[in-house]
Amino acid sequence: PPPSFCLLSRMGGLVSTAVASGGGLAGCLALRSVTGLVGTMAGSCFGTCCASCACQACSMACKGTSQGARIGYLLLLVVGVVLALVARFQLASLMRDWEGVALAECDTDLCAGNQAVYRISASLFFFFALLGSLCACSGGFAASAHRGFWALKLFAWTVLLTVSLWVPNGFFDAYASVSRVASVLFVLYQGLLLIDFAYVWNGKWVALDEEADGFQWRAGILTVCVALYACCFTAIGFMYSLYTGEGCGFSRAVVTVSLLAILLFTGIGVSPIAPHGALLPSAVIAGDCVYLAYSALSSNPQAECNPFSGGSTDGHETLHLVVGLAMAGVSIAFKANSAASSSHLLAAPEQPTLLPLSASGVTAGMEPAAETSVSADEAEDENGPLEDDAHFFHLMMAISCMYFGTLLTDWGTASPDHDDISQYDVGWASAWVKVGTQWSIIVMYIWTLIAPALFPDRDFE
Repeated sequence: PPPSFCLLSRMGGLVSTAVASGGGLAGCLALRSVTGLVGTMAGSCFGTCCASCACQACSMACKGTSQGARIGYLLLLVVGVVLALVARFQLASLMRDWEGVALAECDTDLCAGNQAVYRISASLFFFFALLGSLCACSGGFAASAHRGFWALKLFAWTVLLTVSLWVPNGFFDAYASVSRVASVLFVLYQGLLLIDFAYVWNGKWVALDEEADGFQWRAGILTVCVALYACCFTAIGFMYSLYTGEGCGFSRAVVTVSLLAILLFTGIGVSPIAPHGALLPSAVIAGDCVYLAYSALSSNPQAECNPFSGGSTDGHETLHLVVGLAMAGVSIAFKANSAASSSHLLAAPEQPTLLPLSASGVTAGMEPAAETSVSADEAEDENGPLEDDAHFFHLMMAISCMYFGTLLTDWGTASPDHDDISQYDVGWASAWVKVGTQWSIIVMYIWTLIAPALFPDRDFE
């Protein structure tokens, strides 16, 4: 008979002897021997299974679709943001006690928290930069690296993050300086994306209205415009009542400039000066201006001018922590995704154009992108070729990592007074960056409206 049969027979004999002995000493010893043998065999089998699973996870590509890969990268970015917030606000004092790492050189919790954020941001930056470099070289391996090998990629990021603990703090101070410059460019690019979105949305709905027999699309445009403007003016009144108290000149100026700018570019958009203008793009830009104004007022560190800057959680610390982490992670991931999905804006146009302008909001520069060498079906195929914009996606993700590292440290000017997770962007630096972003969007949008009138000899169609 096979050895396994003999072993089972002997085990059965031992158990039978123990039972027949009426619980004697020999029976107890036999039962203990059997229990130890079974435990050893079970532990050996469990360890073998774990080792086998680990080997398969590291060796197989585990490739998925392109869309699935992008969702995975965005989730990784959310994890990075959440980890950075927890490290800064919850683990800073603990990390200062870690002997042998660079974080122990910090004298304050603020220093340790900021350095931890920079390390998480930098590790993700180099992670996406490496993937972008691989995707710049088209080929089967690049496609596999982009869509698969998730176990190895997560392990690589973990190694980068762990090694960064021993890298001197001076390196990350330099990284933070570069990140601030890249973050400014990232914010400006977000404004360009918004203007592009507003024109494209208007162009699509106008085209559908021209093809339709009824007025449903025109009614939809008017409904959206009325709703957006109603929300804008209601929010402006709300900000005037809560944020513009005595000695709050900054807040009063931000709200007033926002109101005047909305009235200005809305009037230009529907005037003969800009025959290509429309009400819907102006409503979208107005909504974003009001949001940026509110966000800037929320970043005001003056308690008397910011009624919600106290960081009071009313006993709901856990809920407040979870909501703050979720909102920060999702909002940054959304910005990263919008930037990473906009490679068409940087493509060379077939003819010189300033910005997407036409009677319907769409021009040659805004036409659907020409078909690339990789079709949509091939991109969703696990074994299909690498999509053409994969390297651009990873580039935008890398810059997004620099952006969240800058944002979560209040652009390098974080104050120890703001030690609550809801105040990660409270400070004058964040407030002025948001105001500057709003002004840049206003200037760019007004430029798209008046440029054809200022330069009639140029063809913007």
